[in-house]
This record gives sequence, structure tokens and C-alpha cells, in this order.
Amino acid sequence: MIVLAGAMPIMSRELELTSPDGRIKVGIDAGKETVYTVSLDGDTVIPSAQLGLTLGDGRHIGRDVKVTGVKRGSADRMVASPFYRASEIRDNYNELSFGLAKNWRVTFRAYNDGVAYRFETTERSAQKVVDETVCVTFAGDPEAVVPYVMSRSKSAESFETQFFNSFENTYTEGALSSLDSNRLIFLPGIVEAVPGVKVCFTESDLIDYPGMYLNAPGGGVMRGVFAPRPKTFSQGGHNNLQMLVTEREDHIAEIQGPRSLPWRIAVIADDDVTLASTDLTYLLAAPSRVDDISWIRPGKVAWDWWNNWNIDGVNFESGINNDTYKYYIDFASANGIEYVILDEGWAVNKKADLMAVVPEIDLAELVAYGKDRNVGIILWAGYHAFDRDMENVCRHYSDMGVKGFKVDFMDHDDQVMTDFNRRAAEMCARYHLILDLHGTSKPAGLNRTYPNVLNFEGVNGLEQMKWAPDTLDQVKYDVMIPYLRQVAGPMDYTQGQCGMRRVEVIIRATVSR
Repeated sequence: MIVLAGAMPIMSRELELTSPDGRIKVGIDAGKETVYTVSLDGDTVIPSAQLGLTLGDGRHIGRDVKVTGVKRGSADRMVASPFYRASEIRDNYNELSFGLAKNWRVTFRAYNDGVAYRFETTERSAQKVVDETVCVTFAGDPEAVVPYVMSRSKSAESFETQFFNSFENTYTEGALSSLDSNRLIFLPGIVEAVPGVKVCFTESDLIDYPGMYLNAPGGGVMRGVFAPRPKTFSQGGHNNLQMLVTEREDHIAEIQGPRSLPWRIAVIADDDVTLASTDLTYLLAAPSRVDDISWIRPGKVAWDWWNNWNIDGVNFESGINNDTYKYYIDFASANGIEYVILDEGWAVNKKADLMAVVPEIDLAELVAYGKDRNVGIILWAGYHAFDRDMENVCRHYSDMGVKGFKVDFMDHDDQVMTDFNRRAAEMCARYHLILDLHGTSKPAGLNRTYPNVLNFEGVNGLEQMKWAPDTLDQVKYDVMIPYLRQVAGPMDYTQGQCGMRRVEVIIRATVSR
């Protein structure tokens, strides 16, 4: 059931929104600045949070506001959620929307487990977003649990150098004042706003807009930071499969409406089960753009990278060749594993050309061999190799019978890269290919909009044990990620060896309310 009320005259700049169960209250003051507060059961958990946009034409959306067109609504419905942790989930919220400036509105939603807001514009002309203001101020010096961008240097780094990262790190715990003001934090991150109540920050419906980082500059503040839009690139990075940003624009995004910007989410939890079971990222994403999903088949994957193609007790030389992959296919078939991934090595190294297959591999033969044994083939692909020839690659391998791609080494989430994720999802859906976005940031709802996107990395998987120092406490990290990383959605977690063979599992949350 959805109920929407019409526009109401506004007598005050102070507005209030309450969650369906009445426990969470959002107070909004839109005037000189636009600021909101959040309380749970009467206790203030977010004393002050400022929001706003700075546009390229000099306008400041959210500043000197004259509130117009206030609308209220609510929803209580079941939402289909294929390939998620349940086949359908409840979408229950109260909503408040109002005009901030000509052609610009902000919409707040209050759920029983959190709050979210987003900007919306009806302008059809192109606009530059110079910056977005996300500034949350907490009372006292609360504890935080956050993943820093992995440092590449012992000295202080600029934010620019940190924008290029793999979104993999363990968690740093400490008082908000103890966090390093020179370091970026990737989402999700948690602040224990008051004893026993955690606020977990993440985002959803992240399409054609930069992902958000957090930073703790001091004074009880947690602020949002966004990578400026790339201007020029150079090919390089891992095996020439990445596009390295050499220069950036003076703005974070270029947009053209009518459109909405991403949802800013604060999960409010007074127990850890709420963190592990929240569905807000999925619920706030745009509905599916894929009409026919009958061909999408999640499953487990037998995978070669962990053990470096080492197989013993066989009558052939193991390595990147058809005999080895047939052995993997036989193993997958015998053990009910739905897929085999051909990881890096099946295409000629350092050419960034997915049509150039090494002579030791006959893909058509492997696809046919797998099909006879009910095992699908998924191909690993470096980002630039996939992006530079995307439609030709998808058409060619779909026609061959390949089931999907695992795309790797994106390693940034500015506007150009988040748009790539969307384009890759759309192209793969067009050619009935599943997609695993490896080497990327946390999920932000794309798996609802394009259900063929089955998984995302953005997690410090057990593969780190191959090269990490003895100080890495992977066990502690592993028991924490359901309450942090998995708040954002499914995770492509590279676990270790399973028996004598490495098996990669598309992990789904199993915690239910």
C-alpha cells in the first residue's frame, strides 16, 4: 500500500518525519542552511547533519531555503527481490519531500531501521555538481569502526592518491577524535552515536555519480568526500588493464535531468542483528530494468587462481590449458558446482584484448564440454579490456555460450567508474550474461536495478593471507563483516582452500529478522 498526500502550505521551516513504528524521528530545519537531526526513542543519535549541493553556475542548493511544495507519503508493500536473501522483502516507510530551490527538491524517508535522503531535480539542462555537502556532527567523542583506504605510503597522502584504491582493508576501531584526518574512509562505516546505538553510513541508487567516502576532520564531525570527475587517463596499472587518472575536473559530477542523486543512508541500530539484516540498500535502489530474469542463475564457482592451477596426480601438465580446465569442470560437475571461472591468463597478457585468446585455450571446446556436464563458464576480464570493446566482447562470448564475466581492477568509484558499472550491467543483461564486479567498491543497489549483477567485492577476502603480514587479524575481520560490509549487500569474498580444491561462493546473507 502506498499513500501520498498532496502539497501542503508550509508555515514553518521546521519539519518532522517519524518512522512507521514511531521510534525514529527526523527533525529538519531548512533556512540559512538545511540541517536535520535524528533521535531513537527520544535519545538524540545525530545532533546535527548538514546537507547541500554546490553547482557549477554558482547556486548553493540547501542554502537560504524558502521551503515550497511540502509533500508527505507512506508505503507498506512487499517488493520482489530475486537472487537476494529472500524472494520478497517488506518496504515500509514514511516520506517527506519539499522544494529547496527552483527545480530542486529533497526527499527524506524514515524506516524502522534507519533514515535516508536524496536530492531530485527537474532541470533538463546540463549541470555541473562542484561538490556535495554531507556533514554529520556527533555529541561527545563516540566510538567508530571504519575501513580506511589502504595506505600506499607511511607519510600523509593527499586525497587524490587515495581515490585510487581496491576498497579492501580491515577495520580501525577508536574514538572519533582518534581517527586520522588525512585518511579517507570507504563505506560502510559505523559510529556508536550513544552507548548501545550504532549509526551505519552507506548509500544506494549510485548511478552515474561518484561514490562517497567519509573523513573525520575533528570536532566530532564525519563528512562526505567525493572524487572529482576524471578529465584525462593513461593506460597502465595491473598488466595494462587499468585506466589511471592523470588529471581531474574542478567538479565531482556532470548531470542532466530530470534525475535523482544517490540516497544517503544512516542505518540506526540498537542491536547488531539490525545491522546484519537491514535491507535499506536494496529497497532504496531503482527497481529492476531487466524484464526477463529467467536466464539468471546464481551459483557456486570452482576457481583456479588461489592454487595457481596446481593439480597433481594427473596425466597432463597442469596450467592454463584445456586439460586443466576440463579437470575443473569435471570436479564442478561431480560436486554440484554450477560454474567454473577462467581467471586471468586465458587472454594474451598485457594486450588488454579479450578477443586474443592464448593458443593453449580453446574456449568453444570448454564451453561445450561444460554444457554437457551442466557447468557454465565465466570469464575473468580486466576493466580496460572489457570496457574498450564491451558490446563486441559480450556479443561474441554470449553467442559462444559463455555465461558471464568477472570484471576486475576498476579500483576507483568516481563518476566515470560508477557509470562503467551501470553500462557493464546493462550490456551484460542485453546479452544474457551474469556479472561479478570484482576489484570495485561496495554494492550500492545495482544488483536490484540489474539482477544479473550477482556480486561485488569491496571486501578484505582471505586471499590477503597470501601476502599479508602476521599482524593481520583476519579472523576478527571475518566475524565483523556481516555487521559492516554486508550492510551494503552481497560480497564476493575470496575465501581459502576448501579441501583439495578452491571453491568461490557467491555469498548471501543468511541472517533474518
